[in-house]
Amino acid sequence: MKLFRNLKADKLAKQLLTLREHDTEDARKAIAGLCEIGDPAVPKVLEALALADKRQLVTFVEILAKLLNPDILDTYLEALASEESRVVAGVAWALGSSKSYDPNRLIDLLDRADMPKAKIFEIIAANKDRIDPRQLLRNAYELAPSEKEQAMKIIHELADESLVPELVTRVDGKDPVIRSHIITTLARFGQPDVQHIVQKQLRDKSKLVRKAALSSLAKMGKNLDISMLCALVADPDIEVQYKAVDVLVRLAHPDTPRHLIKALQDENEYARRSAVEVLNEVANTDSIKDLLNALKDSDWWVRSRATDALAKIGGDKVVDAVLELINDDDEHIRRSAIEILNSTNNERAIDYLINATRDDDWWVRERAVDALADMGAKQAVPAMRAMLNGPAKSIPAALRGLGAIGSTDVIPDVLNALRHNDKEIKFEAAAALRKLATERYAPEITEALAEVNPEDGSQIAKALTMARHAIDEQFSAVQIAENERAEKMAEPQRTMLRDDSEEKIADAARKAPTLDLAKLSPGDMINERYKFIQHIGKGAFGTVILVEDSIVEERLVLKFLNKNISADEEMMQRFVHELRYSRKITHKNVIRIYDFLNLDGLYAISMEYFPSHTLRGEIKDEKPLDVRRAVAIGRDVALGMSVAHQVGIVHRDLKPANVLINNDGLVKVVDFGVASAHSSGDTQLTKTGYVIGSPKYMAPEQILGKKVDQRADIYSLGVILYELLNGTPPYTKGDHMSVMYQHVQGEAVPLDQANPDVPQAVVDIVKRTLLVDKSERYQSMDELRIDLENQLDVA
Repeated sequence: MKLFRNLKADKLAKQLLTLREHDTEDARKAIAGLCEIGDPAVPKVLEALALADKRQLVTFVEILAKLLNPDILDTYLEALASEESRVVAGVAWALGSSKSYDPNRLIDLLDRADMPKAKIFEIIAANKDRIDPRQLLRNAYELAPSEKEQAMKIIHELADESLVPELVTRVDGKDPVIRSHIITTLARFGQPDVQHIVQKQLRDKSKLVRKAALSSLAKMGKNLDISMLCALVADPDIEVQYKAVDVLVRLAHPDTPRHLIKALQDENEYARRSAVEVLNEVANTDSIKDLLNALKDSDWWVRSRATDALAKIGGDKVVDAVLELINDDDEHIRRSAIEILNSTNNERAIDYLINATRDDDWWVRERAVDALADMGAKQAVPAMRAMLNGPAKSIPAALRGLGAIGSTDVIPDVLNALRHNDKEIKFEAAAALRKLATERYAPEITEALAEVNPEDGSQIAKALTMARHAIDEQFSAVQIAENERAEKMAEPQRTMLRDDSEEKIADAARKAPTLDLAKLSPGDMINERYKFIQHIGKGAFGTVILVEDSIVEERLVLKFLNKNISADEEMMQRFVHELRYSRKITHKNVIRIYDFLNLDGLYAISMEYFPSHTLRGEIKDEKPLDVRRAVAIGRDVALGMSVAHQVGIVHRDLKPANVLINNDGLVKVVDFGVASAHSSGDTQLTKTGYVIGSPKYMAPEQILGKKVDQRADIYSLGVILYELLNGTPPYTKGDHMSVMYQHVQGEAVPLDQANPDVPQAVVDIVKRTLLVDKSERYQSMDELRIDLENQLDVA
């Protein structure tokens, strides 16, 4: 009988395969016959599936769905492992559409390697209202990651209150993928005990678990431990940090700002940035004030990190709050607010800062002046002039500000300050006059400087003498002739240092370079003007060659910029802007920059040729130099840098490789072409991917990403002096990051311990240059130079 039914089933299945249409009478009879045969027909229908076309496939699937029952289910399940894709697809379709079997049987198939997991999950999903989530959860642990995701998604949809105890028992398991999904599912149930369990997962070692806990708690939304959420702003994983920011912003809990203090103080820059991003959305004046109060007793550099983050990343809400706090009754709050605004460079702060120049606290007044000077806020000049008639303690700051942004109109006020009894006021007045001097006013200023008669040999006397000599030198007939010579060395028809430089840069960028530096031979002409002599070297910024200018018949150096730098039009605009300032430096201890040219499609800086070697060549076998020689070199560098600072240039990369010295001992500082113009708003070249500065010589504030001023160059010169006197710099151990961190820590071996032969007075000078807090260092190169000069007089 069984044989007869098998033969009949085989005949009917084949008959259906021969029929193109299955809505005919013959087809209906064949279908009815197969269904009447029952279980024995299933194998024949499965065989036919492998040969069926798309229309026939539908018929065979309908037959399989009708024949499906618990007794024949194993045959269907085994068919899922078939190598015939049509068989697998047809059986899955039938299993997904039928309700006449227990779909939980499919869960056991997930353990078998020969089974198509994707199809099984399709069937389970189609029957999920009849699936036992506990059984699926137990089996999920052995699945591949992508399959776990599918299983847990189904469990999430099926979970109800009765499943919560099971989920809770498994939340501390070993599998982070499953745990993260369990936490997500628990978020649907907001009981306090469940919420407490989810909050505990914020400290888990798995970032998947921490992220899931964050998202889940955000959905629960009530009675949350905000401190735990805020802690994740400083999470070691950047994705968790971003998630924490998103959650905290969405929750906007009023206690959030005060719990971000630790993140603001964190060594990790991303943590500090994340904290400020939250504050940008949820902060107000009161919360920022609370933050500043909480930071009050922190170490200097910890406090500095936090306030700097607020300054650099703070949005409108943070800035608005800080502006209000300038007028707070608390001196610490006002000081902190000024410190933040000093780094924001936000023009909205100008009026507030001008008002702060009248504050009762001298520190607030001075920092307000510093900020206004950094912004180049000429509208603040009247307020600074008014300060000259106020408390003597703030007059030096006002003079520095007037020297930075004042005009010839303020010269009479500064000359009057020069007659003050206070030594510091005299010193700053002399420095300001050096900056304000013009050819017209030079005689009057030098005469006034000569009339001041402080105690002979004092620092003030030396400062006045040096200021007078500097002005004389700047406006002397010799210097005027040198300036005229420099103009001849420039090439007006191609110069990029004119007001139309933007158009010139844009035009040049469209032209493909035709000059191949590598193929130059001695005697080759560049642009029909410069005769190639030899290659000098190649560095990160470009190729340096020696040429002879055929027009003025003198040798000069051309430094060609690398193509990846010159291709960045935005960077080139900044470069031109900075070189305009660098070109103003005219001093024997500074390499003279003549022009910035486009020569046959390549950008080049033309500069003075100075046969020499770098200061690095003076330090041999890590042995210290003679103290007097080291101090003399430091004095000469400080002299050149002082002139640079007078015209608003901060070098940023002062190191032995950028100090040249010839056989006669003449010292010249080089590479101001890559420095930033301090008066131009502290532009930096770091956006191009080039970091301005060398780790062994960088100031702590530069490492921390803070705004730098002349005191960063003073620190770098201090490192150079330490190296000249010791044979090695103060920090050398470890990689670049380690060295930079050591600078911020400021725990160098004292110079007198490293080299006991260095006189204590020189040790003290170097120590003061290397202080981490820039406000405690020498405040000007002139001040440092005077102390070095004194040591040469003593020796």
